[in-house]
Amino acid sequence: MFAAPVSVSPDEAVSVSSDVTPQEERLAQRGSEEIEAAMNVIADPALTARADAIVRRLEPFMERRLPYKAKIIDHKMVNAFALAGGPIYVTTGMLDFVRTDLELAGVLAHEMAHADRKHILIQMARNDKMTLIAIAAIIASRGQAAGIIAANALQVAVMGAYSIDIENEADAYGIDALMKAGYNPVGVLTLQERLQEESLKKAYVDPGIYRTHPDARQRIAAAAKYMEDSGIRIERKYALGALRARVESISGDLCLMIGDEPAWRGRDDSATRELFGKAASLVWDSLQMETAPYDIRVEKGPPEALFIESKKIAEKPALPDGTEPLESFREGVLRALNAARSLHPMADYYLR
Repeated sequence: MFAAPVSVSPDEAVSVSSDVTPQEERLAQRGSEEIEAAMNVIADPALTARADAIVRRLEPFMERRLPYKAKIIDHKMVNAFALAGGPIYVTTGMLDFVRTDLELAGVLAHEMAHADRKHILIQMARNDKMTLIAIAAIIASRGQAAGIIAANALQVAVMGAYSIDIENEADAYGIDALMKAGYNPVGVLTLQERLQEESLKKAYVDPGIYRTHPDARQRIAAAAKYMEDSGIRIERKYALGALRARVESISGDLCLMIGDEPAWRGRDDSATRELFGKAASLVWDSLQMETAPYDIRVEKGPPEALFIESKKIAEKPALPDGTEPLESFREGVLRALNAARSLHPMADYYLR
């Protein structure tokens, strides 16, 4: 399912074809030359392959067939952008900032959507100052104004200077493409939330494609609502790499770890290891960052058992000697949940 297209006036309307237009091709060529003359494009096969593999997976689910190609720029700024016609650039700062490939896929899907929907051309047409400059340049140069027009297009792409409705459409189209390609699209949301947090930590932050402005909260809310309306359950832990459950030996005890939090302890023996292994798998399946604390509960039974939402995680009769009681396990799960949320504080976890 695709989102409704951006509504444009006749003066700014751009036809949608099945391939790159000559205008886009010229802007892409000029823009690529400018970028690669000013910035260091890294010829690292591993980094390029990581981004390009995601692009190739998403490409069949764009509406137009464009020559998408991902390149990596050596720059600490957290940014990614697509030029008119399909070239995509990702900074090393962005690669360092994303926590998982789901967040990187969200970035790339968003940028591919900008190219697919001709957003640069639409934004150029909307920008009165840009249009007047272009017209004046054409008159003054007797038609030799391609360089100025290309520079305007480049500014829109690199600086992420899109209006909120265009950004929302790119998010929606990106979410659709991610779903069709088999990605969990929640990375679109978590990355926006983390960049909003970064903007509050510093006097000024330039997060490129997710530039902070008065509409930042509106854009996050719009993306979340679009997922909810599309029947997508928001489960942030997958994009954040959070709440991973595993069993470790610590100081002679066996511990069920959730993230970095020791949630449950017992003797280091085969019976406890088997119990904790099963419980860790069930915790990973059921515990989400969006889980309400009251849904993590010990029911007295009989038998007494720990539940996360409707899933039974462990029950008292199965506990080997030396294992902490289920109430201690519940407290450990709550500590782990609170610790994960403290690392991602901008989310509305109870939006349903």
